[in-house]
Amino acid sequence: MNEKVKAAMERLEQGLETLLSTEEWRKFLQFQAAFHHYSFSNTLLIMCQKPDATYVAGYNRWKELGRYVKKGEHGIEIFAPLLKKKSNKADIPREESDETPQEKENKRILYGYRIVYVFDVSQTDGKPLPTVESPKIISGNSDLYEKLLQVCPYPVSEVVSLGSARGEFDLGTNQIRIVQTLPEAHKAKTLIHEWAHGLLHTNGPLNPAHKPLIELEAESTAFVVSHALGLDTTDYSFAYIAGWRGKEAVDALKACGTRIQQAANSILMALDYQAQDFKTAM
Repeated sequence: MNEKVKAAMERLEQGLETLLSTEEWRKFLQFQAAFHHYSFSNTLLIMCQKPDATYVAGYNRWKELGRYVKKGEHGIEIFAPLLKKKSNKADIPREESDETPQEKENKRILYGYRIVYVFDVSQTDGKPLPTVESPKIISGNSDLYEKLLQVCPYPVSEVVSLGSARGEFDLGTNQIRIVQTLPEAHKAKTLIHEWAHGLLHTNGPLNPAHKPLIELEAESTAFVVSHALGLDTTDYSFAYIAGWRGKEAVDALKACGTRIQQAANSILMALDYQAQDFKTAM
């Protein structure tokens, strides 16, 4: 299986590079780049005030993007840093400092915070935003789902709905939930994805700011395992990963490659042991 895992990782990297170079995705990623990367504290503030927020920006930034805040909308409070130029008096002798005179002149220090307001895209109207097609459901039947259910180390249940999600790993109970109306093939892919979360992301509470990287690892693992087992999730996985990580997807994939491969091997080995047990019983 190691060769299949390696081949799947290479295919995933090449596929992402191709997808991210298309005009449609390029426009979408340029739009994403227009938004600030919010701190952990501000991410929590946004989630608490507007849990369904997707893209947030200040009043003037929305104007620059050709949109305006709807009348009567209330802003989402976040912290903005207060910065001032560092004193010209050097804290250490000049000969011991690696900073150039220009760097010293431009250096700013944090001395506090103030409250500013941002608005979610749903609170605005105006010029349409760039979009890309959502990943399509993987259709078809597959006996892989039943095989995965037999060896998955986490309890699995099927539910009517999980909102916009198709699967979920509960960090409190270590249980997996999957939407029951999905085709069998997509259930298999989703179960692998959530299993990967269990293997990779159960060491303490998750930082919301790390969500894109977490989803990249889980979906990459799902793609690798599915590919090794003959289930093609290319269209879904590539778009899903690119949607979370954007133009950084390939670099992030390389950085997390070892973790993804180890998680994929763990799942494939569990299936292999099941096959060996079946042969022994025969």
